[in-house]
Amino acid sequence: MGALSRHPRLVGAAAVALAAALSVPLVVYVIVPIFVRSTLSEPLPAMTPAVLGTNAPEIIPTAQPTPATLARGDLVHITAVDYGSGVVRILTLGKDRFVRFENVDIAGAPDMYVYLSDRDDGKPGTYIDLGKLKATNGSFNYAVPATADLAAVRSVVVWCRQFSVTVTYAVLMR
Repeated sequence: MGALSRHPRLVGAAAVALAAALSVPLVVYVIVPIFVRSTLSEPLPAMTPAVLGTNAPEIIPTAQPTPATLARGDLVHITAVDYGSGVVRILTLGKDRFVRFENVDIAGAPDMYVYLSDRDDGKPGTYIDLGKLKATNGSFNYAVPATADLAAVRSVVVWCRQFSVTVTYAVLMR
């Protein structure tokens, strides 16, 4: 104790350095994502000429076919910094399949991706990568690859690659 009392400036400098080192994760993970927000409002997927087929009539129907819901789930609040709200649905329209995020509010974080997971606990497990999260707020769609086995999919996970953490997820009910 005597050595510390003889060097108060050294102790003060060490305390400041420790406080600065501890504040970096707080700033990067909690404060910065608050300002990294985006909104996107995409319409429901519509029939494309490829879905309609090459023998589609030249007359455009007055009512577009509406997508059918294969599964749906609600995004969950995990922690104060990892959360989401809103609905996620898996839709089919003709032979095309989509994941639709509807009226979502998702925590901001860097490097977020959307996965179709074979688990229902929020972990990626064996997953299908649908790409980067398009926005943190709003309604938007992702095309599901034709080769994806939707029977094995139990949840949609929003994953932060930079911190290897689930930001939010939705367990799918069929």
